[in-house]
Amino acid sequence: MAKIEVIKRSGMREPFKAEKVRKAVMRAGASEKLAEKVVEKVKRNIYDGITTNEIYNIAFKFLDKERYSIASLYDLKRAIMRLGPAGYSFETYIGEILREHNHRVMVRQILRGMCVEHEIDIISYNGSNGYTLIECKYHNKEGIYTGLKPVLYTYARYLDLCERWESDRDCIRFGSVMLVTNTKFSSKAIQYAKCRGIELLGWRYPKDNGINSLIESKGLYPLTILRKIDPVSKRKFADANIMLIKDLVYMKLEELSMKTNIPENKLRDIVDEAKNIIY
Repeated sequence: MAKIEVIKRSGMREPFKAEKVRKAVMRAGASEKLAEKVVEKVKRNIYDGITTNEIYNIAFKFLDKERYSIASLYDLKRAIMRLGPAGYSFETYIGEILREHNHRVMVRQILRGMCVEHEIDIISYNGSNGYTLIECKYHNKEGIYTGLKPVLYTYARYLDLCERWESDRDCIRFGSVMLVTNTKFSSKAIQYAKCRGIELLGWRYPKDNGINSLIESKGLYPLTILRKIDPVSKRKFADANIMLIKDLVYMKLEELSMKTNIPENKLRDIVDEAKNIIY
């Protein structure tokens, strides 16, 4: 194959690497055999200057025909970006993920700092680690990095609340601070966070323990990963505070219908899709 360069979402060019495609689809649950078929499909359709988005679409459409459930898992990053338009808040989703990983969580809390009041996205408590102040930065478009600015204002809030505790011990004492995003962090954001001891949680960051790993390790997939669900039903699930597809699987249809006001015959198709993804 002649040298092929790919245009990333940042506009930068890099050589096409088949191994990246193979690893991505295998992370979604594809077998080595199926992953190799995807790679071959991509190779037959790529050209010099192809975008990463085009490569993604080639792989996704092929998976969709071969294994519908794996295509849905391959679509996880975009499913998270669909949370906002579907009526879900990103901080609520992150709170659910942390609860499943044994954190005690409070979402959207108002706390007074030394200088001003702050609306904190998440307060997490995890045993010996104490309380963590967590701010969430959500993006609903691909190719956007979470840069230095959100890290700076997250740390400023943390300092103001810590200073309040020094003057008034009758309030929460935060032992750590974290910024969570559904995309990647810029190099400056990472550099500053390391310098100040700020924890970062993003897409594939830290390596092997990013937000995607926390989701995949416990099957904490959002309802927006389902593709047989219409916008009206998504809104009804959101209004009923049902966010994870695993909740659909473990709840009786009658109870689910009462909570969402969605007919059981319609719910049955949605639940079947959820089961195919989880199992």
